[in-house]
Amino acid sequence: MNPLKQILKWTLIFLLSFTTFNFFISGKIEVSIEIEAPVVIVYEKVTDLQTWPTWAPWWKKDSTMSTVYSGQKSGLGAKMSWSGLDGGGSLEIVEANFAKNLKNELFFEGMPLSYRIWTFQKIDKGTRVTWSFQDELPFYVHFMQLFISPEIKSGLLSLKQKCESMHSSKSEINLFEVPE
Repeated sequence: MNPLKQILKWTLIFLLSFTTFNFFISGKIEVSIEIEAPVVIVYEKVTDLQTWPTWAPWWKKDSTMSTVYSGQKSGLGAKMSWSGLDGGGSLEIVEANFAKNLKNELFFEGMPLSYRIWTFQKIDKGTRVTWSFQDELPFYVHFMQLFISPEIKSGLLSLKQKCESMHSSKSEINLFEVPE
């Protein structure tokens, strides 16, 4: 067979396979976890951006990352920017509803602005936390969910460990209840 026909054939097979693969993967990313700690503790860990290096996975992957904080210490208006081996970016809390939800504006160099939503739900044993993307991934990059979701899950597991260890060390403190 002619080499040009071979290249065309394999290119077509690749494109059809890639399109089919992306068709079966959702472009929405949403990961939840249950944390055995009060909503207040979990919410405060997420809204205080200066705690992120202790639980978010990106700081563990890049020890050279430098982070600068500005705006409020936590909550609405809190902002951080960073630079590291994979480039730089910034994150700002643009909406905050105490112990209910947060909205982060996220910017990575070379990428469009995107938004992350956090929801905090009181459950019997503590808190259900959901970290999701407000914006859906474009169709031909749905496959990126396979790389992003595990990192988010890793971050939530680390957040769980931090919050549960804080809660157990503060178990004698009477934390106020968050209204439903």
